[in-house]
Amino acid sequence: MSPRPHLPYIPHRPHLLLGRALLALPLFLAAACGGDPGPRHIVLISLDTTRADHLGCYGGAPTPAIDSLAREGVRFSDVTAPAPTTLASHTSMMTGSWPQTHGVARNGFPVHPANRMLAEVLSERGFHTAAFLGSFALESRFGFDQGFAHFDERFDILVSPQDGDQNQRRAADVTDAVLEHLDGRGAGDGRGAGDGRGAVDERLFLFAHYFDAHAPYAPPGEERPGTLLDLEQAVRVHQAPFLETPPGLMGVITGGLHPRLVRRAGGEPLGDDQRLAELYAAEVAEVDSQIGRLLAGLAERGILDEALVIVTGDHGETFWEHGDAWNHGLWVYQTTVAIPLVMRFPQAARGPGGELLSRGQSLDTPVSTVDLVPTLCELLDLPMPAGVEGVSLMGLMEGSSLAERRLYSQATQPGARFEPEQGWENLHKPRCVRAGRYKFVHAPYLELEQLFDLQDDPGERTNLIAGPNPKPEHRALARRLRVELDRWVGAARPLASEMDVSQTREVMERLRALGYAGDD
Repeated sequence: MSPRPHLPYIPHRPHLLLGRALLALPLFLAAACGGDPGPRHIVLISLDTTRADHLGCYGGAPTPAIDSLAREGVRFSDVTAPAPTTLASHTSMMTGSWPQTHGVARNGFPVHPANRMLAEVLSERGFHTAAFLGSFALESRFGFDQGFAHFDERFDILVSPQDGDQNQRRAADVTDAVLEHLDGRGAGDGRGAGDGRGAVDERLFLFAHYFDAHAPYAPPGEERPGTLLDLEQAVRVHQAPFLETPPGLMGVITGGLHPRLVRRAGGEPLGDDQRLAELYAAEVAEVDSQIGRLLAGLAERGILDEALVIVTGDHGETFWEHGDAWNHGLWVYQTTVAIPLVMRFPQAARGPGGELLSRGQSLDTPVSTVDLVPTLCELLDLPMPAGVEGVSLMGLMEGSSLAERRLYSQATQPGARFEPEQGWENLHKPRCVRAGRYKFVHAPYLELEQLFDLQDDPGERTNLIAGPNPKPEHRALARRLRVELDRWVGAARPLASEMDVSQTREVMERLRALGYAGDD
């Protein structure tokens, strides 16, 4: 039997209807025969703590599996994460809304059930929905399992200063779990033939979360892996020239950054930085190899040829570049909010208007992961869930341009010290707004503002509104963007969520058992 053809549907953009009427004709045939628009399967791969610049297709060291997907699909070169922390950013990815709408302020704040998650939308369309986690941060106790029929959260690496700050598992185990689940459901060639294990008749939504690139950077087989204690020391080395008593990594996570660290620290590797960076790169390489094994397994089971594969990230990681050294969550520098996004469609796939989605596209229009849900809804002809704040990228991939808009991101640290008694928990933390090549940052708890030109200054070394005589045009732009950013923050209407302290309690109990925490 030949592969199922892609069947385009009538676009929701009226000005395209007349010119594409003939291309849309297969929709009527599909409807009459009970066919479904769009790719048969959706595979969403999330790279936790992965900087875009550490992938080959973004200028980093070769990452063969992801680079191959980019060559065969569409690479977005300028993608901003809505938040530089795992649960908040992933919830935006799955709802199409900003954190100050879905209500997840940071890790530990459960997803409110009123949120419409992508898995729920696809499940109602008949997809079998299955998630495979690499980290405890997305565990079901935090509501991230909404809409998933299968939710694999088995972790075998437990919290310790050597092994990391949360329960997790390695990339190889995540890949194993995906393939074992497919075999358990009888994944053959998707049409009842091929390997003797039976048929998978339903459409699939697979979510695979790879966590390895997160601290403490301990790639398999490494004789001297990184530890949280190594990171703590590395951070203090960067803080020492500017602060008499360096607070270390945990000190700034709980108490915030000092203005001197923001204005002056960072830029050059010190101490153990290079070794830590090499360990991080080795973790990224390991994840890529496991993605290659996953893709091969999907191909063997007849799934890959009919799948849209999406590879993206939740946030990055600052090394030595800025005052938030060896961390994510404290600020909104590009090191922590610039993430990858690659979409590889089935061969000869067409967009909603009937256009062939070309291979090897690289699109430099700024986008966000809040755009994933609306993109999939348009591609699959699904109703748009209420509360979606992103836009579909289908037109962009078909050759159109996006209307001018603003993109936002908001830090999730420091902790409770700067959270208001009521309202949005991240109200006083750093946030930014993107306006084309420019990025404006406001950090209320430090009363500090920054304006960067990301085209001329991608490393964000020069604050255009600092010093006694900034250019009038830069001052004027900063004022306009400050108004827009304040308006966005003022519109926050987060769904209710309160910190679930069970994770913190379990971590402290384990550390005490290991002799790393006192009884007070």
